Amino acid sequence: MTGMDQVIAHVCGHSQLHYLHGFASQQDRKARWLETTKCRTCFAMDRQGEQIANVTRDDATIAHLVLPQLSGSDRQIAWATKIRTERLSAILTEAAERHVKACTDCLSITEAKWWIDHRNLSATDLINKIQASPSLIDTKAVAALMSDTCPTIRAGSSS
Repeated sequence: MTGMDQVIAHVCGHSQLHYLHGFASQQDRKARWLETTKCRTCFAMDRQGEQIANVTRDDATIAHLVLPQLSGSDRQIAWATKIRTERLSAILTEAAERHVKACTDCLSITEAKWWIDHRNLSATDLINKIQASPSLIDTKAVAALMSDTCPTIRAGSSS
């Protein structure tokens, strides 16, 4: 079992040096697989493009909401803002009435730490967590935060 450097021609047309280790058959299999993938640079650029597209989509999805300022450290706020945007977008994308109400409940949660602590929850689990903790929801704050440009959300919050 040895390792060796091998130049791989990727599907994107770029060549890249890879260190392949293991038995010869493992190295051959890995080399064949690498030939079917993009080089690191192209992969990273594609990934960055996807992330930008996702952020743009999420921002557009929640653009009608008036989001309160989060509290916490500057780093917490920056991270939690991204998480909150992704989560609210996921909730709004699922068009069920329950989710619209949950989105309005989310608007009253202003602690950056809460968003960071719950960042890995699915939209459904996030909704369940919020609705299981009514002390988190400030209904007066939610009503005050609702945008006049979103009748769907207002309708969901009045029922």
